[in-house]
Amino acid sequence: QNAPIQVIIGNPPYSVGQRSANDDAQNQSYPRLEQRIADTYAARSDKTNKNALYDSYIKAFRWASDRLDKQHGGIIAFVSNGYWLDGNAMDGFRKSLEAEFSAIYVFNLRGNQRTSGETSRREGGKIFGSGSRTPIAITVLVRKPGHTGKALIQYHDIGDYLSREEKLTIIAEKRSILNPAMNWTHIRPNAQGDWLNQRNDIFGSFIPLGDKDNKDNKQTFFVPYYSRGLESQRDAWCYNFSMEKLKINIQETILFYNKCIDDENNIEESITRKKVSWTRAFKNDLKNKKVKKYSDSCICYALYRPFNKQYLYFNSELNGVAGQMPKLFPSPETKNLVICLPGIGGRWVEFSPFMVNDIPDLHLHNDGTQCFPLYYYEKKSVYQPTLFDGDKSEYTRKDGITNFILERCRASYGPKVSKE
Repeated sequence: QNAPIQVIIGNPPYSVGQRSANDDAQNQSYPRLEQRIADTYAARSDKTNKNALYDSYIKAFRWASDRLDKQHGGIIAFVSNGYWLDGNAMDGFRKSLEAEFSAIYVFNLRGNQRTSGETSRREGGKIFGSGSRTPIAITVLVRKPGHTGKALIQYHDIGDYLSREEKLTIIAEKRSILNPAMNWTHIRPNAQGDWLNQRNDIFGSFIPLGDKDNKDNKQTFFVPYYSRGLESQRDAWCYNFSMEKLKINIQETILFYNKCIDDENNIEESITRKKVSWTRAFKNDLKNKKVKKYSDSCICYALYRPFNKQYLYFNSELNGVAGQMPKLFPSPETKNLVICLPGIGGRWVEFSPFMVNDIPDLHLHNDGTQCFPLYYYEKKSVYQPTLFDGDKSEYTRKDGITNFILERCRASYGPKVSKE
């Protein structure tokens, strides 16, 4: 622990964590290291979801950066997941590298196969064959004692449409970051921490689709009731093409879960069984002995993937993260139109908006889905049904589109423009 380490070389593993509690493969926790990430990489990021900063390979960067000899500096050389180069949530990580090192060399080997079509072909072969689907990068970080200011950042992209064998041949020929044939490109990051795909400042002058940070901001397209797609966290249970099979799956899951409540002495053993997709919320419900109930009224249609409509069991007791979806589709009879866009920072597919009239899944788009509704619904505080009530009398329908943008559009396109 006290040795003056000046060179750290490695191929750190990459995994944000297990897909669900059933995997029993949660990353080992390192409280001090995770606190260091919180104090540095996360503190420098303005993003809300920072889970990616706790990926194993990012932990390796943080550990290595802290472990270099304080007096003499040194070098870190990693072959790692290359997602950090332009990942939206990695802005704080990139800013930290700029501040903590004197020189940075990145050889981007590409190979991102979490893409499709032409984009996938352009990314080329996977460096580790079947062992990787993510982009891979060789990163050399240099810390020179006495250096002041931000790091010199040198970048080289291996190129488009190359096979794995062609990439390995190029790596062997280049041999060294000191080779003049590397043809380094000097990167000058912007204030937001973008390195490769730097944003255009004119973007800030556009009218935002919505603004949940400032709900008093009326100069948007949509009121702040837009939502991520539904994250069921148990798709194999909650979705099905067959209504009967869906009912059986949900009923069996609830029955097994409720039996686990009675098994007080073996709660941990019950959690390891795979008849339920266990999540943190489900574990907490079990330990709090919260009984779950089945209801036919929770079955509705949903768009699981593009052009892939299935039956869904839509219920907060069985679903993971519903966001504002209960306001957009409060009942199976609710009518609505929702424009779905790829999530912020989406990189795997071309921009592809969809309009849907049923609940959209979070992964309708590969990068996650943001959903902007024509309407949202609020439950009436007092509901006294009468003989003449319609289906939606329990709810009050509200406009999801602002009057501000309606008036702007009428001024541009004529008075007949409606919110529809």
